[in-house]
Amino acid sequence: MQAKISSALLPRAAPRPDPVAQFQMTRRVAITAEQAFRIAADVGSYKEFLPLVVRSTVRGLKKISATQNEFAGDLQIRVEKLNLTESFTSEVRTDSVSRTVTATSQDGPVKSLTAEWHIAPQGQDADVTIKVDYVLKSMLLQLAAGRLVDYAAQKILNAFEERAAVLYGSTPS
Repeated sequence: MQAKISSALLPRAAPRPDPVAQFQMTRRVAITAEQAFRIAADVGSYKEFLPLVVRSTVRGLKKISATQNEFAGDLQIRVEKLNLTESFTSEVRTDSVSRTVTATSQDGPVKSLTAEWHIAPQGQDADVTIKVDYVLKSMLLQLAAGRLVDYAAQKILNAFEERAAVLYGSTPS
């Protein structure tokens, strides 16, 4: 006689979590930490200096405390080479004491996104760190984005330095 095993008794594989792509990069810039924080917190101006950002607006600005604000940040990203344009909204919180800007989103092509700017004073200069954790809704886009992450982080920090030079006369490294 052959024993029957019920499939209800077999262990089930846990569902695989989405692969979270992460990157973090820090650069010292020749401006004060307060100036660097103002650049990072000015989401409405991202279209003027961040690569691929063609539209950036701020909606619903709320003062949470004397040092913290919250608002919705709408960004439109365009990748000409791929003929791709995507828009998404992030919930953004700025904190002038900790010099952080944190944006979270689950909108548009983004399944989950957390982007954080951290600004740390270093004498007369500032260390600017950008950290991004993301999962895109399209696995194909996720794989393509993963190949470009280091390049994109370099471009973002280069653009940040160029913005600092325009606004405050600093010299990019």
